[in-house]
Amino acid sequence: MASRHPARPHCLPSTSFGSRHDVEHTAANAEPPRSDKRPIYKPLPARQVQRIRRTRIGVEELAKMFAYAAEPDKQRGSLHAFLVASVCTIARPGAVVDINVAPDRQQWWPGAPTIDLNPQGRTQNKKHRALLPVLPLLGRWLREEYATYMALKPADRAGHGWLVNYHGRAIQDVDRAWDTMLSNLDMPSGREWRPYVLRHSLATLVRNRGAEKWDLEGFMGHRAGSQTEVYAIGEFPSVVQALESVIAEIGKLAPGSLHRKVTGNGVSSNPTGESKM
Repeated sequence: MASRHPARPHCLPSTSFGSRHDVEHTAANAEPPRSDKRPIYKPLPARQVQRIRRTRIGVEELAKMFAYAAEPDKQRGSLHAFLVASVCTIARPGAVVDINVAPDRQQWWPGAPTIDLNPQGRTQNKKHRALLPVLPLLGRWLREEYATYMALKPADRAGHGWLVNYHGRAIQDVDRAWDTMLSNLDMPSGREWRPYVLRHSLATLVRNRGAEKWDLEGFMGHRAGSQTEVYAIGEFPSVVQALESVIAEIGKLAPGSLHRKVTGNGVSSNPTGESKM
């Protein structure tokens, strides 16, 4: 008569497996070692998993932004300074808000032909910050901020000197002012339209206006300088020339908007130099 229960698989006595130590010893000495048989997972490069930013803005959109930021009797000084510094350096937003004229930062001093986007004490990382020539527009803004800084009593200068500031104080970003600007100008919002769009757009503009690949890579910090460049500071002439043409065009489309604290006619106003994000 057939059994009511299915046949059980043959089981070896528990003693046949040996002790736990024996099992671990066998696994460690397997050919090849069992650990080598496990699949190795490597993270994909960022360029394969991140969506490429495809939005770019032209000089016309830049001019609208400058006109908005420079509108008289508005508290948009930090946004205005951010736009100017971004256009003149094509730097990442974090590097732009980190520009400071205080001597201990060793980024810039009056008459200096260059500005070091990497302040004293900050370690260079993979997001390299370059040493750049100071464009005339940026030079004017830096000199004015330096004059404001030096007008303070020595005891009051600590924590001041930021080119992009809120009533003289450092800020982390201009995101709130940026969002308000996009809304007021009826421009799109979203990831593609974050402040980083300035860097991408300016890189595209200067490249299409004749900037050489080597100059553009060095200017944007996409490569660390060679030993030769440690001694011979790059001037990046093709990038400078292209940026100057962009700045000149903005000045024509939005007259007076390149000046610090301007009225509608480009006359200096608000000498206190205070601004709001």
